[in-house]
Amino acid sequence: MKDLLLLLARYPYDSSSRDTLTRLLSEVNDWEVFVKLVNDHGIIALAAYNIKEVRLESLVPAKAMTMLENGLMQSMVRNAWLAERWKEVNEILCNAGIKHILLKGMALEHTIYGARGLRQMTDNDLLIRSEEAMDAWQLLQKSGFELMPPKSSLHLKILTRYGQHLPALFKDGYAVEIHTKLFDNTDDKLYDRIFSDSVEIIIANEKAHILPADIHLKYLIRHHTRHELAGECQMRTYNDIKMLDPDNTLVFPDEFVSEPSKSHKQQYRRTHYRATVHSVPLKHRLMFIAGDVFPSVRWMRRRYGCGTFGALLRYPKRMGKLVWLV
Repeated sequence: MKDLLLLLARYPYDSSSRDTLTRLLSEVNDWEVFVKLVNDHGIIALAAYNIKEVRLESLVPAKAMTMLENGLMQSMVRNAWLAERWKEVNEILCNAGIKHILLKGMALEHTIYGARGLRQMTDNDLLIRSEEAMDAWQLLQKSGFELMPPKSSLHLKILTRYGQHLPALFKDGYAVEIHTKLFDNTDDKLYDRIFSDSVEIIIANEKAHILPADIHLKYLIRHHTRHELAGECQMRTYNDIKMLDPDNTLVFPDEFVSEPSKSHKQQYRRTHYRATVHSVPLKHRLMFIAGDVFPSVRWMRRRYGCGTFGALLRYPKRMGKLVWLV
């Protein structure tokens, strides 16, 4: 199955691999599982596109092929919708003189994927200089974007001191994340270079900026490996890297082929939590831990889908995170 997924994730498709793809598709036994798997890996649009591109639809049962084509259509529509929604954000930030750089999905979709709806995504990620990030974040809220209830009021005090981005903002089903940094330790000179050397592209007839190629690749590798440590490893993010650098030696781990999401398993939750805590500057770490172990009752009710009493009963269980740190 791994070889099949790797072939279906290619773009543009290499027609010389048609015979291999034919053989691998012929070996699929459970098409329902196959469709779910390509969707879980974030490549259902690519899978449908490539099968149609080499005219091998006859090898796929009609029901499965319809599901694949629906996935492709949904991705195309959603990406077009995201581009239109981004234009509102772009106008707000540009009018305020705040430059932003598009990251991940939107940047890739409109460059290496040819704006065909093939790079599946759910939101827009923006990089903004840390000294302007809070202004941009608050400006969007004044323009109708809403913040989900924060985990803790303590976290609000150190929003720009931990993590890679500010809490996501939402408006009419659209989500945007403002990133303040790309890597845990980066000097100001690199960020000066990132913004001065950003690459201009056109999205929906509007000017946009993406990362310089070398920084983009480094960031995508970091993003992919961090998710792998947290138990999330998709062919989608792996393919992003191979698209930019076909000779990259990164190998997709076999244990994630049939189960790309393992984040619910304790060993991954524990590893991810420790990494998150250690990414917080030492002087803010205690405040972050306190806010995480003892979040607001409102957040607990939403997180666990229960009432106030049920939320209070769950607080002792969160103390187990301290054991993970020890």
